[in-house]
Amino acid sequence: MKDSLSAKNLRLLDEKAKELGLDERVLIENASSNLSSEIDKLNLGKRALVVAGRGNNGADVLSCARKLYSRNYDVRIAVLEEKELGPQALFQKEILKRIGAPLYSIKQENISQLENICKDSDFILEGILGIGVKGQPSPFYKQVINSINKSAKCIVSCDIPSGLDPDAGISLGAAIKADYTISFIAAKNGFSLNEGPGLCGKIVVVDIGISKELLENI
Repeated sequence: MKDSLSAKNLRLLDEKAKELGLDERVLIENASSNLSSEIDKLNLGKRALVVAGRGNNGADVLSCARKLYSRNYDVRIAVLEEKELGPQALFQKEILKRIGAPLYSIKQENISQLENICKDSDFILEGILGIGVKGQPSPFYKQVINSINKSAKCIVSCDIPSGLDPDAGISLGAAIKADYTISFIAAKNGFSLNEGPGLCGKIVVVDIGISKELLENI
């Protein structure tokens, strides 16, 4: 895919943005604003289920959930809490809690609740695993991914379909089959390799408040 990048090079651009003074939280807000705008353009319906993992990919969709909620979407937010949330995801979750957004803590013992919420949604926005994924998802995450795939709902992946290797384009044991992938900075090399094309759906690339070209020229 033209202008696609490896996970390593994407991380280097991310670090350049931080060196300019755009800290993690600012980048998440910028990325999620562009994510929410693209979702709005797709006209997928107003009932959204947002599924968030523990890392920064989860923080991105939690921030996006707030913005959709502000645009009068009927948003329900499933936070995957098999393990403790990372600092950025926890920060975003706390804001959602304060504004009264509908939050569901999903763990192994109540995973069936996720399947029930899926049924009442027009589309699912998922940010379970990002480009930093290492090895196969846990059995819990595999079950979540399989439940989302079986839902027959329109699926939007944040940055990368969860469970897809960003460089090799192969499923790491279980991967989201997205209808749309809204990717930050650039497409990932794996989007055009092996299983990538079949898992990504339509790919839209957005920036994080500063363009790929500007970052590359610094």
